[in-house]
Amino acid sequence: MQSMPFVNFMHTAYTLPLSILSGVQVVQPDKFTLTLRLRTPLSQGWLHLSWHPTAARVCVGQPPHRGNVTEAFSFAEQATAQLKGLVLLSAQLPVPWERVVQLDFGTRPGDAPSRQLFCEVMAKYSNVVLTTAEGSILQCGYQVGGAMSSLRQVQQGRPYQLPPAVNGIPPSAAEPLNTWQQNITQAASLAAAKRTAAVAKKQHSSSSSSQETVLAGATRAYMGVSPSLVEELCKTAGVNPHSRPDSLRSQDWCELHGAWLAWLDRLHSGNFTACSCPSTGKFSVIGIYSQQHNSVHDMIDGYYGTIQAGEVYANLHQRLSNAVKQALKKARGKVYSFQQQLAAADGAAAVQKEADIIVANLYRIPPKASQLEAEDWDTGAPILLQLDSTKTPMEVAEGLYKKARKLRRAVDAVQPLLEGAQQELEYLETVELELSQMPPGGAEQELAALREVQEELVESKIIKAPPEAALQAKAAAKGRKAHKKQQKSSFPPSAAAAADGRGPRQYASPGGFAVLVGRNNKQNDVLSHQIARPGDIWMHVRGMPGSHTVIRLDPGREPAQEDLQYAADLAAWFSKARDAGKADVIVARAEHLKKFKGAKPGQVLVTKEEGNVVAKPSQSAAATDADR
Repeated sequence: MQSMPFVNFMHTAYTLPLSILSGVQVVQPDKFTLTLRLRTPLSQGWLHLSWHPTAARVCVGQPPHRGNVTEAFSFAEQATAQLKGLVLLSAQLPVPWERVVQLDFGTRPGDAPSRQLFCEVMAKYSNVVLTTAEGSILQCGYQVGGAMSSLRQVQQGRPYQLPPAVNGIPPSAAEPLNTWQQNITQAASLAAAKRTAAVAKKQHSSSSSSQETVLAGATRAYMGVSPSLVEELCKTAGVNPHSRPDSLRSQDWCELHGAWLAWLDRLHSGNFTACSCPSTGKFSVIGIYSQQHNSVHDMIDGYYGTIQAGEVYANLHQRLSNAVKQALKKARGKVYSFQQQLAAADGAAAVQKEADIIVANLYRIPPKASQLEAEDWDTGAPILLQLDSTKTPMEVAEGLYKKARKLRRAVDAVQPLLEGAQQELEYLETVELELSQMPPGGAEQELAALREVQEELVESKIIKAPPEAALQAKAAAKGRKAHKKQQKSSFPPSAAAAADGRGPRQYASPGGFAVLVGRNNKQNDVLSHQIARPGDIWMHVRGMPGSHTVIRLDPGREPAQEDLQYAADLAAWFSKARDAGKADVIVARAEHLKKFKGAKPGQVLVTKEEGNVVAKPSQSAAATDADR
């Protein structure tokens, strides 16, 4: 993972201190990010301040998603109260070449600031601190007590102190080449000696000395210089960053110094070229990679936003998978228990038969008898029945009649419970399949679909609602309502709906028909009962959990066999039959689908089948995309 470049702090400081900025709104979309909406008479923007351990950043980016949980975090609540009615006066670096941005807020432009917000981007030590104008800490993202650090405590009520200054020389374009070269060479020697001593101490023995490199020397010699920046400058100059300083030619030093001066010029002029490498994901502000970005802010927000979303996705996926696994274990136990009870209830006739034989032979049974030898009425063979010598034969028979009646009642009581347990088991197996087939990474589309699964499990009472669920639902209600209205009024779904994962997967068959595949049970319900119109083709793999698949038909057109095969292969791929060579896929019309009473999300009743298609999952369009 690449660290956030220092130039982004300079870029933030250059582009934000506008006197017309006003109307600050505070939103906290997650526990590591504070987002400020900054409005002007003509436009607005969202400033993201993140203290995430691996994705800390300061940048202007996209607005937070609907369903934010600001009210669930005390920092957002405190910041909202403290910044209410204030405007952003300025953004600056309180210490040159440090990764700390200071935002000043006041009543109106030109007034002295009354509140200050400091964002410290320092990997796992990152933090955001809200203070008074006098420097007293009001709130912070991460409190640091005396037991955690002896250098600096960050706690409410304490005076705010900037992080300890880093070692190094401030970069300057006025520094001559020979001095610059000498500083890097000496710093490289010191860095190598320090590494050698550290290795020797760890191994408790002498060790060969570490190699001096340009990369280590430049990083150690100058403030605000990261290893990734040195690698970029070396690439521009055609120099190996791992070369020894004394091995470089004079021409190499001149080229490298020229790249250094060009970087300083970009830094002070704000003339950045934001770009990234599509294959490695590395980014730069000096234009050395092929993929261009609109601004440094867009590049930083996209890069670190993806990292943070991926972490959220992985944690949520793991949590839901564990919950479904436990629910499956419980559901299988319930099914087995009910099946055992029904199996025992099947012996009601045999129990009553024993009672009948005892009653028919009462005249032959002596007092306090423990056994009765009688004839089996069905086979004529002799049988031996056990009696309770402490009871009369009639009492024994009445006890058997009572047991038989209880077993027959159990059949009536347990059978619907078994059907409900089997239905729940089938539903959970479908959810388990959906989670197992969700791709890794956590792109915005997959994360939105995963959150739909979470909502579905909460509604089904499989898991408890998270603490912020009510707040999310309240904030997202308008968005869902607007989307549902748009979804009913037009098709295909809007680009916005497809972008955030609310819509189903979309494919085009060889005949040009739209083929839609649900991503989860909630989408399966919407697809089968809202999007699908009468006459559309509906498909589902037979006897296994899987996604609902719909072929949208135009009036007067019917799909060819190759279109049916195309959709059937997709239905099989997005099912438990993915790894099978072949699978039977049900074909029905959308008007022949019904939602039966008590059905879980994604469960339907097919009242009439149109036919069956033998699908080959490995030949589906989705399988082809996965192999690329």
